[in-house]
Amino acid sequence: MKKKLLIPIVALLAIYGCDLVDGTGIENPNLPVDQAVNLPNAAEPWVNGLNEQMASVYQQFLTTAELSTDNYTNVQTFFNQNVDNGVYRDIDDDFDDAELEISTLREQALFGLSRILANDTDAAGTGLEAEMHFFKGLAFLLAGDLITAYPDSALRSAVTPQVNYQNAVEAFTDALSVDNASEVAISYRVMLARAHYSLGNQAEAVAAAQDAIAADGDDNYVRFVQFDGVNGPASDFQDAVYDRGNFDDLQPLPRLDFLDPKYAVDGSDESPVPLAKIEEAYLIIAEAQLADGNLPGAQQTMQEIVDIVDNRSTRDFDETAEGRQNPKLQSTNPLFQRPNNSSFIVRASSTDPFRSGLVLDRTAATTVPTISGTSITTADINGLANDDEALETIYLMRQEIFFGEGRRMVDLGIKWPVVEVEALNNSNITAADRQATVPAYLPGGSEMDAFTIDGNEVTITENVNRIIAQERGNKFGN
Repeated sequence: MKKKLLIPIVALLAIYGCDLVDGTGIENPNLPVDQAVNLPNAAEPWVNGLNEQMASVYQQFLTTAELSTDNYTNVQTFFNQNVDNGVYRDIDDDFDDAELEISTLREQALFGLSRILANDTDAAGTGLEAEMHFFKGLAFLLAGDLITAYPDSALRSAVTPQVNYQNAVEAFTDALSVDNASEVAISYRVMLARAHYSLGNQAEAVAAAQDAIAADGDDNYVRFVQFDGVNGPASDFQDAVYDRGNFDDLQPLPRLDFLDPKYAVDGSDESPVPLAKIEEAYLIIAEAQLADGNLPGAQQTMQEIVDIVDNRSTRDFDETAEGRQNPKLQSTNPLFQRPNNSSFIVRASSTDPFRSGLVLDRTAATTVPTISGTSITTADINGLANDDEALETIYLMRQEIFFGEGRRMVDLGIKWPVVEVEALNNSNITAADRQATVPAYLPGGSEMDAFTIDGNEVTITENVNRIIAQERGNKFGN
């Protein structure tokens, strides 16, 4: 692959999470800040660097975010085991690294808007400026998604997720004010809808979602986070779910087995991770329809989602090296009792019916969705009797469609603490900021992704989608 221009950390050594100062004054010796700012057409390589930094963000947070939920269990020891057991410590290096990368993305975007555009005036008002606004918004959005409270500028007090989401709304709106016609502007609309959704702004979220659908037209839009297996950043998540073969550390919840590994490309290439896709717009609209008491409308929208997902790409993976842990051949430790072939049937709890087809045969031709997948069928949608069942199904569809994308934490309501390193360098950080947010209604620790096996029957201990549908309710307040 052609190596992108690596953006220096500029004055960004003056910011960590909001301000970890390195103290060495080190810059890239091949491209000092002043030269980077004054390069001809400097905005283009700067935006390339923002794309690279976005990949670094996902490299640092994605695996830990998935393990923080019921999506995956860590059956080995290579990746974070604390979060898998519901332990979120402010001294955790994974949180430290993720927060650093999010803050760096924000400050690089701000530097581009203030310094790069001031020198590369031809880029002002173009798609390059719009992308800078977009990456600024993404940094604020991820801070709201992942962290209990987080400063929105260097050395300031931590602000609530709501403030970070509102900052994201403003940034995505600014991106659209610069570019609302190109294909990439669909991602601005999807992310604007997501930020409004997180704020509970129904009318605004629906409007942005409808605009995204209208701009797409073909119902197939997706924007990816791209990784580089040669020059970096590489995808740690692909390493966790596929590249390590029979040492793969992450095993999916059995009812999500049909979606794994999702990310796997042989050789030096790395699978991209979906960042914004049109399914999200429809999911937001369906939830809004339920909030309005329009179950038939929500069912129609859910059917449209199933149709979109059915047309998404799949890939054959050679999974013979991994298999799954077999309860008849392995330890009695529940972590090693993994359903490993299609004879297993799974139910979401002891009160739910068993379903087949959720666990795959791990062969040389294991076929798995690479963008979106769902177990929900037309019959399931037509059989929904009331709004409660429909909302639970929407949360399940969100879990499946966003599987492996670091999104499940948001629906669960889990947020990581501000790390100790930030607190030591920013006196505005409070003790409350350094506490994780975990809703009391969630099952404790490893119970969230626990299950039992009886012969070929797998029973998930807790139907978490039912719990969040009942306890959290509709995001739009009903």
